[in-house]
Amino acid sequence: MGSASACSLPDPEQYSQGSANIRRCACTVRPARAAIEAPMELTRLAMLRRWSTTAIFLAFALAGVAAYIGLPINQFPNVAIPVVAITTTYPGSNPQEIETQITRRIEDAVAGLSNIDKLVSTSGAGFSSVVVQFTDKADIKQIGSDVERQVSAVAGMLPMGANRPVVLKINLDDQAVMQIALVDSTLSPEALYRVAHDQIQPAIEGFNGVSSVTLVGGAARQVQISVDPIRLKSYGVSLTQVQGALAAANTSLPGGSVTQGAQQFDVQVSGLYPTPEALGDIMVSGPAGQQVRIRDLATIKQAATEQTKITRVNGRQAILLAIGQRSGANLTDVTDAIRQALPAMRATLAPSSELVVVADTTPSVRNSLNGIQQELTSAVLLTGIILLLFLHRWRAAGIVLLSIPTTLLTTFVAMQFLGFSLNFLSMLGLTLTIGILVDDSIVVLENILRHLARGERSFDAALMGRAEIGLAAVAITLVDVAVFAPTGLVSGQIGGFFREFGFTIAAATLISLAVSFALTPMLAALLLHPHDEEAAAGPLARFGRWWDGWFGAMEVSYGRLLGWSLDHRLIVITFAASTLVAGIGLVTAGHVEVEFVPASDNGYFVIGTEAAPGTSLAAHDTAMRRVEEILLAMPEVMTVTASVGVSGSGNSSTSSARYGTVTVETHPRATRRPLTAIMDDARMRLVDVPGTRVKVSEPGGGPNGGAQPIAIQLSGPELGPLAELATRVQAAMSTTRGLINVTNGAPIGQPQLRVDVNQQAAARLGVSAASIALAVRTSFAGVVATKYQLPDGTLEDVQLQLSSQARGDVTSLGDLPVPTATGQLIPLRQVVTITETAGPTQINHEGRRRIVTVSADLETGQSLGGVRADLDRILQEVNPPTGYSARVAGTSEQQSKSFGQLFTALGASVLLSYLLMAVLYNSLLHPLVILFSLPVAVGGAMFGLWIFGYAFSIFAMIGLILLVALAIKNGILLVDRTNRNKEQGMSTHDALLEAGPARLRPILMTSMTIVIALLPTALQLGEGAELRAPLAAVVLGGVISSTLLTLVLIPVVYTLLDGLPRPVTWALRLLGLSGGGQAVEASPTTATALEHPDG
Repeated sequence: MGSASACSLPDPEQYSQGSANIRRCACTVRPARAAIEAPMELTRLAMLRRWSTTAIFLAFALAGVAAYIGLPINQFPNVAIPVVAITTTYPGSNPQEIETQITRRIEDAVAGLSNIDKLVSTSGAGFSSVVVQFTDKADIKQIGSDVERQVSAVAGMLPMGANRPVVLKINLDDQAVMQIALVDSTLSPEALYRVAHDQIQPAIEGFNGVSSVTLVGGAARQVQISVDPIRLKSYGVSLTQVQGALAAANTSLPGGSVTQGAQQFDVQVSGLYPTPEALGDIMVSGPAGQQVRIRDLATIKQAATEQTKITRVNGRQAILLAIGQRSGANLTDVTDAIRQALPAMRATLAPSSELVVVADTTPSVRNSLNGIQQELTSAVLLTGIILLLFLHRWRAAGIVLLSIPTTLLTTFVAMQFLGFSLNFLSMLGLTLTIGILVDDSIVVLENILRHLARGERSFDAALMGRAEIGLAAVAITLVDVAVFAPTGLVSGQIGGFFREFGFTIAAATLISLAVSFALTPMLAALLLHPHDEEAAAGPLARFGRWWDGWFGAMEVSYGRLLGWSLDHRLIVITFAASTLVAGIGLVTAGHVEVEFVPASDNGYFVIGTEAAPGTSLAAHDTAMRRVEEILLAMPEVMTVTASVGVSGSGNSSTSSARYGTVTVETHPRATRRPLTAIMDDARMRLVDVPGTRVKVSEPGGGPNGGAQPIAIQLSGPELGPLAELATRVQAAMSTTRGLINVTNGAPIGQPQLRVDVNQQAAARLGVSAASIALAVRTSFAGVVATKYQLPDGTLEDVQLQLSSQARGDVTSLGDLPVPTATGQLIPLRQVVTITETAGPTQINHEGRRRIVTVSADLETGQSLGGVRADLDRILQEVNPPTGYSARVAGTSEQQSKSFGQLFTALGASVLLSYLLMAVLYNSLLHPLVILFSLPVAVGGAMFGLWIFGYAFSIFAMIGLILLVALAIKNGILLVDRTNRNKEQGMSTHDALLEAGPARLRPILMTSMTIVIALLPTALQLGEGAELRAPLAAVVLGGVISSTLLTLVLIPVVYTLLDGLPRPVTWALRLLGLSGGGQAVEASPTTATALEHPDG
């Protein structure tokens, strides 16, 4: 490593003299030569054909403007995770029956499919939900039909009375982006529902980009046939016979066609009854052949269905319309179009009705993107100031500043081609690339100015200035791509979340390289001259002379420091190592906490309510009203939207009378306390609300998908032991500092009436268990016996059930008449035993095993990392018996998995960067020297988080990956210059002493640009900067430490490796592990004196 290469660069003076007799290297062409010759040919052509070059870049800029206008706007990138849901309804059945007869059969059917990542299910009262999540390897176009085929194979094995399973491909991104409420306290729930269902919902569904509109609240209309069980008994007929008579009489069927002469007639047999009351004339035959009209057995009326969900907005009756955005649609286009149409919709409503927007993610998305755009603009302006400070030439600064929008606009074209959107991650990536984009042009321009200062002609200076650092530029750019490409290739949900971030930066970096090889030298040759009057006169020139004098003194001081460092290598290495150790110590000691996603202030929060098992909707609604009153009394609260009978939203919602959801919207951020303080206040006020348990939390979104922050999942075969384990876990978590809202998910406690069939008595009387179950379900859950056609052609359900008085009397169940094999009716109690008991409200599975989850929220100011050790301790204390297991789940599990994936990506980035530099430099030692800049950068990054008071989160992790690229840049510049000096015959010591001060200016320019550009973000001066701030703090701390320490550490490490014993050096060379250093020889085509314009 110590000797100079046989292949040396031509003397730069040969370029300015226009000599065509440049020495060609006689040795074998090294791998890096091709990497530089092609770009240099691009530089030469761009300079010779300047107007063509201008036209090409102008065309790309205009295409970029068009692409920017056409790119969709979203909050986060679309994460295309293949998920299929299978939903089956079986009215009147309890969770145990659902689990045994439906859920397990469907799970067994689909479990054999390939590429399944997760299989979860929920068995509840009357429904089964099985969700299959596939890996990235699954064919997203094929999985729906694959699941449909497997489910169809077992559909015939499901119990009689169960509806056919519905298979639906779902998109995790199809969540409600906007919620509109139809508010009117004067209308009945039925009338309000009719307006929402018939007028508002169809109008919104017609907008482009809307995937779904879900109604919450109100009650649909139906025809109700309420049968009196006493009359059934007296006439000797059963509900099953009434149901059969309705289905047979009220029907309409095609009868084929008849041809008469030249005309053909379609035959339609219609037995539909014209009015609901007319259904009472249908005759039912008794066992003895007697005929009885339905009106003699039941009352018939059009009425609202039993209300299962109640919604209010600020205490007034409402129906909520949750609007889902179709994947790939433009968020702002969808919400803007709906807002513009609201006045026309309001005009069709009654004067007492209001149509209001109660939730909209668009303002927070716009604020966040506007904040990023402001930071991007500020970064460009501050970059211009830095350039003027160092270059003190308006034209030079203008050339660099022109390269930034050119690169950004062209990147928009690449984003459109890749199918990306303007979202938080892609825009953040563009902001962070400012330092990278400026660096490419700064290094080139600074070197060109050096040649102009020697008096070289503009064309020669631009060409030689570009050629001298061609390999360094290619190496830096390819390293940037190598750093960020693994981030975009991470699998799973977290990979999809950051894919646009990584690929956007990689695309911008490659485009920036093309700009620095073509546009920048072309403009430099056109606008910059050796003895420019701008550089000699005027206030800027006077400032420049003062600045150069000051900076020259600084270069001298740095040279002395560098010389001292080379003589005291152990001290430098010890100090650098201590920086890394101290930085990591901040994390391990808890001074820098660890969390998954930083909390953000979007102006609203969510409250979940949970009543005791068996609580009726009316009783829970009474408790909910008290919650609303308390919240509306808080001064910062603007809107309270409460829904009873539903928990959660989108694909994770659960319908049950014991659950409720409240969305609280606050006043603008500038006029209130921080959102966390308001949430803490709400917790204190709601702690003792009677009749329900209240849980205050942040809304879900982003990479965590709204998962519970803390959860311990227990799995095993029996619910009883699982409930006992859950109780122990709940007790331990309740005493753990930093945890609040501890919830035991054990589903025991729902009051049930258990009907056990006496098989011997049933067999003796000829009554089947299926007919018993069907009679019970029809009586109490009801059944849609037929459809009633309204005059406008729409259909209403005809619901057959016992009268409300009979359904409310538990003792009447034993008197229910059921037919025997001979047609006689007997009371149900003769063939069954009825007992009151308690059963599970729902049964959850994961991986086909029963699970129970104990969950909790984090106290304000507490991080996930701060309680992880306590969770591990609880797992050890629980010690589940054989056949049972316990593990950490929720966001904590996602954090561990995501950090593992990103650390793997970080390792891959470092490895790829090293191998790439090894190829370009034909050496394994020089890239190793460059990588020594990384440890001090990591240590500085942790200090950055500590100084600004942020936790180490997933966004800080992304900042660490970005830091790898930035830190390696400085190392490449120093090592590249040192190798060139050695090839000119300098000793290692002298080469380092010259390279350091020579590269000090571009290194400081780039580092100062990054620091000043990211400082406002780290201080959270922009809108929605909570997520970006930790990333900025990491980069700030890492750039400052790596810049200051790399300037002395890299030369020290270089001398250590250069001083390896001679036998080791020979062995490495024989193995091809140690090259001569600089692998580039300028091509004669780039140096031949051309007939070129002078500027």
